[in-house]
Amino acid sequence: MTRFSRRSLLAGAGALPILRSGRVAMAQTESPITPIEPSETPTDNGTVTVSGRYFGDTGHNLKAPFLRAWQAAGGREGIGAPISEERFQEGVGVTQSFQAVSLVFDPGLEAPWDIQATHISDDVRRAIAPGTARNQVSGATNNGRYFQETGHSLAGKFLKFWNEHGDLPLIGMPTTEPFRDAQTGAQRQVFERAVLELGQDGVVRFLPVAAQVAEASGLTADPAFLPNPPVAGKTQLVKSPEGLRLRARPSLAADVIVVLPDNAEFIAAADETGDWYAGYADGFAGYVASEFLAEAPPLPEISLADWDTSVWQGAALGETNLRADSTTRSDIVRVLEYGDEITVTDWVKGEEVFVGADLWAKLKEGGYIYARNVGRNAPVAPTPVPADAPTVGRWIDVNLTQQLMVAYEGRNVARVIVTTTGMAGWETPPGFYQILWRVPNETMESGAIGAEHFFKLEDVLFTQYFTNQGHAIHYAWWRTPQTIGRPGSHGCLNTLLDDAQYLWDWATIGTPVYVHT
Repeated sequence: MTRFSRRSLLAGAGALPILRSGRVAMAQTESPITPIEPSETPTDNGTVTVSGRYFGDTGHNLKAPFLRAWQAAGGREGIGAPISEERFQEGVGVTQSFQAVSLVFDPGLEAPWDIQATHISDDVRRAIAPGTARNQVSGATNNGRYFQETGHSLAGKFLKFWNEHGDLPLIGMPTTEPFRDAQTGAQRQVFERAVLELGQDGVVRFLPVAAQVAEASGLTADPAFLPNPPVAGKTQLVKSPEGLRLRARPSLAADVIVVLPDNAEFIAAADETGDWYAGYADGFAGYVASEFLAEAPPLPEISLADWDTSVWQGAALGETNLRADSTTRSDIVRVLEYGDEITVTDWVKGEEVFVGADLWAKLKEGGYIYARNVGRNAPVAPTPVPADAPTVGRWIDVNLTQQLMVAYEGRNVARVIVTTTGMAGWETPPGFYQILWRVPNETMESGAIGAEHFFKLEDVLFTQYFTNQGHAIHYAWWRTPQTIGRPGSHGCLNTLLDDAQYLWDWATIGTPVYVHT
């Protein structure tokens, strides 16, 4: 199964450091598929919830309702790991692809038929099983079952597997006779929804062909196939001056996918413990050694007396180079240590050190620092109110320079909020707006104003749009207290969870939003 990487799907996106273009094989077992019992947790009201999980090797989440079908089908040893996120496919419905099949959810049907595998097209079937009439296994119809609907038969171990596991939402009826693969010599049979293979050990398994089906159907252009962050993951900072290797598996012997820079944000699956964490960073998924991740210590705060509201003040998040220009190819002016204070006069586009991350800070003293290496440590306090701002009712003041939002009731402060606004090239537009519509749980696709580069963001909570172009206030679970407060979005106003929920409860459609420098 092909590992879908940013490079393979988005050719020309830019050079990436130490990348791997590899293949992920389905795990092989020594025994037939046996259903895995769901991990169920009783809630206070007596109902049962099934938690989701994250797959670092493919970079995708799995949660209800597809989690139930995946577990019943044998999990990773059955239909394999997910190779996409959930997505809506026009004319099909809500789908998710796994290494062996793609599933579609229809809430109008009774279980187990509410989740079925999608059909394999004739073109894909012919590509998987070319010349099956010549390669038929002799005696395939003996003591078997004939399907008049497809004109093919089922016998032997394939029939036994089908009777025990098939019944039909994930497999369907046979669309070829059994045949031997020309390259491997393995015995296979294609069905309406899946391909089965009889291994040398005498065990029948699903064949991981969903990637081939997705490619043939043009589905891999969907951002859902790109690695995604773990839902409800915990964000930590890389603490490794020479970089941290993101690996394909939790092992030092595994291939290196990319080297993460010092102070990079790594989003780990929420339930990770131990020596290795599965997670996501900068569009790539995999595993990192947990000893090189840490919560950043708080930066020394600037006092109100030393606060200059006309500029952005912050500090270095670690040892970082101050350069003569906004590129790593320019001369190093000096080296900053953690906590060294800086004053930023402008945010500029520079070298794209990592894909989608090309923002640099121009300092008052001269020189440039890569924006990911600085954090805001100025006061979280109201800034001067513009003379033409509202004087009555609830309204939201947005100071782009200070990366602050203030919820006002008239001229009384209700809450001060640190935000992340649009980066260079995606600046949040100044102006007087109002909240136009609200979405409690949004999914932002690649290219949307609220989304980051080239991936799909799920569970973007408490989204309140204030322009018709898609600018919104919303919770950004990929931000941390250390990394929020500097420009970095595609134009939206990112907030942490408590602040996003507060504004959701406090504001409403029509609430004014005044954006200014």
